[in-house]
Order: sequence, then C-alpha cells, then structure tokens
Amino acid sequence: MHARVLALTTCLFVTSLSRGWTAPSAAEELWYGKVEPLFDKHCFKCHGGVRQKGGLDLRSLENMLKGGENGPALIPGKADQSHIAQFVLAGAETHMPPEKKKQLTKEEIAVVNEWIAKLPPVKSVAALTNANGVAEYLAASRKLQKAAWTPPSGMAASEVIDGFISLGWRERKIKPAPLADDATFVRRVYLDVIGRIPTDAEAQEFLNDKKRDSRTRLVDKLLAQEEYGRHMAEVFDVVLMRRRGDRGERQRRENGWYTYLESAFQKNRPWNQIVREIITARPTKPEQRGADWFLFERRDSHQEMAEAVAPIAYGVQIGCAQCHNHPLASEIEQRHYWGLVAAFNRTKNVEATSGKGVAESATGGFVSFANLKKESQPALLAFLNGKMVEEKRPAEGDKEKDLPELYEIPPVKEKEKPAKPSVPKFSRRVALAEAATTGNPMLARAFVNRVWALLMGRGIVQPVDQMDSRHRASHPDLLDWLASDFEASGYDVKRLVRNIVLSRPYQLDSRWKGSNPPPVNTFARGMEKPLSAEQLFRSLLVATGQEALAKGSGKDELRLAVIGRYPDLFASEYNASLQQALFLSNSPLVDDLLKSGSASTTARLLKLPTPDVRIQEAFRIVLGRMPDKDELQASKSFLAGKPEEAGMKNFVWALVASAEFQVNH
Repeated sequence: MHARVLALTTCLFVTSLSRGWTAPSAAEELWYGKVEPLFDKHCFKCHGGVRQKGGLDLRSLENMLKGGENGPALIPGKADQSHIAQFVLAGAETHMPPEKKKQLTKEEIAVVNEWIAKLPPVKSVAALTNANGVAEYLAASRKLQKAAWTPPSGMAASEVIDGFISLGWRERKIKPAPLADDATFVRRVYLDVIGRIPTDAEAQEFLNDKKRDSRTRLVDKLLAQEEYGRHMAEVFDVVLMRRRGDRGERQRRENGWYTYLESAFQKNRPWNQIVREIITARPTKPEQRGADWFLFERRDSHQEMAEAVAPIAYGVQIGCAQCHNHPLASEIEQRHYWGLVAAFNRTKNVEATSGKGVAESATGGFVSFANLKKESQPALLAFLNGKMVEEKRPAEGDKEKDLPELYEIPPVKEKEKPAKPSVPKFSRRVALAEAATTGNPMLARAFVNRVWALLMGRGIVQPVDQMDSRHRASHPDLLDWLASDFEASGYDVKRLVRNIVLSRPYQLDSRWKGSNPPPVNTFARGMEKPLSAEQLFRSLLVATGQEALAKGSGKDELRLAVIGRYPDLFASEYNASLQQALFLSNSPLVDDLLKSGSASTTARLLKLPTPDVRIQEAFRIVLGRMPDKDELQASKSFLAGKPEEAGMKNFVWALVASAEFQVNH
C-alpha cells in the first residue's frame, strides 16, 4: 500500500515538473566529462593554478573568455577563431603544448572543437574585450542552458527532492530500484537517525504497523528520542574536530564539548547559531558552555583554526592555498587562507578563574604573507564568500597601545589570573562569525551536502568538503533548493533530516537486478554505507542482547576499541582492514558479548526448541531479516555436530562479523 501510494504521487508531479526543467547543456556535459580532464592533463600546469603563462588561466569558461596577453582564448561557437583550438594544431605559428611535451591527438582536438561549437555563440566578439561583456555573455548563457523550476506552493519538501532526482532518472533513461521493504527501511533509518540497529521489539512494532503513514510516524518518533542528539553529536564531533584518541575524547567530555553538541542537536538549535558560537567561543548562556572547546583544543594554532572553519562555513578545504592560490579551483585564493588566519591570530587560550577559555586581543595580529613570486601583501579580513571586513591598520612604524578602553572585558596584568577571558570591543572572531553565518549561502550548502552524504552515502558534491568549481554537483538544482529551503527554515536540522529520509531516493532498495547498476551519483538505488565506529559499537550491543547498554554509554572499553579500529567517517573509498577482521575474530571484548549470560542473544536462542527456529530468530535479531533457503541449510550444517552452547555462540559471532552486519544497506 505504502509503495503504491508513493509511486503514484511521484508519477503525478514528475509530469508537471518536466515542463520547466532541462538537462545540463551538451557543452556543460562535454566540459566536465572530457574537456576539463583533457586540459588538466595537458594545459593546467602552465595555464592554471600556480602558473599562468601569458596571463592565461584555462580552468574556467570565464577565465578563457577574459583571456591573456593574446586576448580571449576562445570565441564561443567559433573554433576556427579560438586560440585554444588553433594553437594546438600541427604547424601553428604559436603552438601549444610546447613541442617537447606530449601533443594532443586528433581525437582530443576534435573534442575541444566540439565543445566550442556547442557553446552558445557570442553576439559580438568585441564585447569579450571587457569584463562587463564577459559577464553579460555568461549570464545569457546560463539562461539558455538551464531553465529554472520552482516547486509548486505547498509541495512537501520530501516530494520536491523526489521531483529533482526523478527528473534526472528520466533524462538519463534510468529505471530506479523499487522501494526497500519495511524490514530494510526500519534497520536503515534506525542506524541513520539514532545510530544503532533496532531491537527485535522495536523492529516488530514497526513491522506490525500496517497504517499508510507508518514510515513517517517512525521517523518523527526517532527524531524526538534522546539517542538522536547523541548520534548527531558523535557524527559532528568527528566532522568538526576529527578523532584525537582516548585522551582527546576524555578532554572533550570533561570540558563540556560533547554535552554542548548533544544538547544543541537534541533541542534542534539552528545550525548557523551553533557555527556562530563555536567561532566566537564566548559562552554566556548555560546551553553555550563547551562551545569554546572547538578553538581551545587547537591550542593557539591559528592556521589550524582557519583550516577547520573553512569546510564548515564555506564547504571547502583551503590548506593548499597557504602558499599560493588554489591550483585547480581559481576562486580559492591565498588571501582567503590568510584572511581566515587573521580572523584568529589575536586569539589565545587562557586559564581563568571561571575555567578554561579563549581570550582575544584588541591589538596586534597585523601580518603579511608572500606568494611564490616572493611578493608580500597584508593579510586582510577577506573571506571566501566575497565578504571583507574593513579594519584600521597602524601606519608603518607606529606602535599600538593596548588600552583598557578598547575592551568590554580587558586583559589583566602579566602573570595575573583573569576572572574571564578578555573580550575586545572590535572582535575579529565576531566579524568572521557574522560574515560566515549571515548572508552566506555557502554555509547552508555545505551543511545540506554533508547531511545528504551522511544519509544517502555520498554528497551531491563529492567529496563533501570540496564544494569548489573543480567538483561538480550531481544535481545542482536540488542542492540550490535544499540550501535555500534550509536557510528559509531557520537552519532547522531535524527538518532537513526528516525531509531526506522521507524522500523516495532514500527509501530505495540497495539491491539491483541486472548487470549494469546505475551510476552512484544518480541516487537510483540505495547505497551501501559502512557503519561508523559508534554505529557498529551500539549495534553489536543490540545484536548480542545488551539493549540497555546500547541506549547509554556503557561498555566504554569496547566502544574505544571499536573506534580505534574503525576511525573513518565520510571516507571517499572504504576498504575493510585486516586490523578490523582480527579485532572481530580475536578480541576478548567481542567474545564477552557472545557468552550465554542470562540476557545474551546466545542464551535466548538456546531456549528455542529446534535448530530451524534458532537460526531464523538469530537472523532476525542480528540482520533484521529471515534467512533464505540456502542460508538456512548452510546454517544447519554449521551447527550440526557442535556442542549446543559453543555452536550457537560461534553462529551469532559469524552473523555479527559478516559484511552485511557492518553495512547500512
């Protein structure tokens, strides 16, 4: 009933959407699929990134239109007038690449010519000689290449997601996988929303609910549970701070960081507010305590602070812009790296009577940086979204005076212990927080892309923290809409999670019938996702009969051991390691879970009357499904001839150590 209703709804609104939606242009597909990789191979070393010979940057259409010393590098629609097509020809007076380097083949030259021919033709070649003409051409091209679609008023957000994704399937002639059955869905959504598999009782309660809105009510129930806040805190602790081992985790707990995150997600505090609090690092309310640990843990490393904030506020990694502009993404400049560093370089950890804190000076911190040409320039408060904060700089040779009137909370004399960290009247951190969380669409885009990846298995832009011009969104319209909707909702995190998990793409089966599965970036089937360490730890407890401990923080030694062997989160590529296999096979901590104590799954199974019933129950508890005929027969053969208790213990171990158990599918 549920599947038929959802499929019918999707069919009805896809018809209406297709009137206003078009696929990416042929030129765009060619650029990303063939031309950009070709230029990367032959051209970018000299005409992009660090080096731009002749003043020419070939990394984007805009830069090619602006051209270099020889004028525009291409004339849209006219390969015979475009330098990038003519200079690569054999015998060209100005020949590229230089003769000693590998030359383009005839087929590669044909691809470049085809791409230029498919670009919307320019009305006037002369117009490309100035910036306004280039901007006008690009704006007109976008209108031709992509027709905007606005979802009908009142359409549920999950249905809007269905619409954008379904149109992509239709354009690519892809028939998606069917909806996952209820047993698969309940396991998947428990893992994604509260970080563990359901108990047998929880799964059966859902499977016995035959009402049409059972999935919606289950999602709402899970979002209201305390385990949701804990799970999101565990995820975003790694996202924001990375794993720092047992000692680092202990310090975060002692200094309120975990409590801060868990409370923020459980109470559904706006994401932009959370980001503002961790950047400013000045908790003034009980719910803000612990936010300052984000900066404090970085121990006055202003570059580490800058590199940690960039993916959160702007969705990009900026580490490679420390010494030069980004070699591949031209919009990420060296001045942006040092602008973020400047925002933090008046910051200093202090031990105040009120506790550990992060002080900020009102003076100093005026530094310069040098590019590869050894040209020096001042580090200004210039940020990746184009915002720049004006700040009065002292004249050369002038010495600033660090006066009390420059502060809301002035610093104390040297060697004295302050009551609270110092707070200047003009705060660079506050200026950055304002620029990052107000009027910054990149903040919402970065977050929705990361949550999409968490729930769907990969981002709309992948990798999730490289949302730059080099990494194309698989569904740019959907990303734009999700970001805009998230911002309009007041950065409502629970609403975003709810919308995605109630969408059709999230609920598709991961199994594919046929030899050619669709590309992963079409989201035409469920994606198998390796469990995080925390998901695996709590799911092990549930599967072995330790349900009460799974809902809390018990078995700490086991939890830390699992984290040590499964440290990755949002891994671009996952491969199980020998260390993980040995842990599951040999660890006495895992073995302890399998012993037949009164509450264990092993003991529960031994009370059942026959091998068939025991096997079926074991599959249901551990994997959330019944065994098929072959699995049942193989399991009976495995148990035959073994002592009952030892055999059943090993059988449960085989299930929890299986690849199926360690994956959300």
